[in-house]
Amino acid sequence: MMVIAFFFYKKYFFTEKIDKKITLLSEVNKEKKIDKNNNLIKKLKYKVQLNKNGQYEINAKSSEISYINNAEIVSMNEVTAIFIDNENRKINVRSDEANFNTFTYDTKFIGNIEITYFKNIITAEKLDFKYKSDDIIIYEDVIYNGTYGSIKADNIKINLLSKNVKISMDNPKNKVKIVSN
Repeated sequence: MMVIAFFFYKKYFFTEKIDKKITLLSEVNKEKKIDKNNNLIKKLKYKVQLNKNGQYEINAKSSEISYINNAEIVSMNEVTAIFIDNENRKINVRSDEANFNTFTYDTKFIGNIEITYFKNIITAEKLDFKYKSDDIIIYEDVIYNGTYGSIKADNIKINLLSKNVKISMDNPKNKVKIVSN
């Protein structure tokens, strides 16, 4: 009798306090294929709600789930991501690999990164997305090409909320190289 009361309470009265900011879309996707021996997932997609009604979506051709320091880390291959702000402006990211933390939503993109925003293209070897601060940090071999020219720098930091962009070099003695059209 106690067991029935417990399940009745849990089903109709118990509410869990879980922040549902992330949706694992591949759970609904019929194309998902899991190899239970290796934790491999094909065609994985995550969708995360950002501050100020923004959205972040990341897709991978293949992924592997692992657990590091009590955090679920999804190692992704052939990755595309899109950041959409509250005015429907988009930043598209493509990379060879990414590591997505399902607890913090932080993502580290690695290898052959290409970022497109309007008619601007940024290439680099690494990009970190920091969910809490809404920052995109682009580094290692950073080259920006836009309608007005190109820039070569060590780092570009973009805040998704304020739209502030900071371009810098690792060594303060070195200068950011700008070539205008």
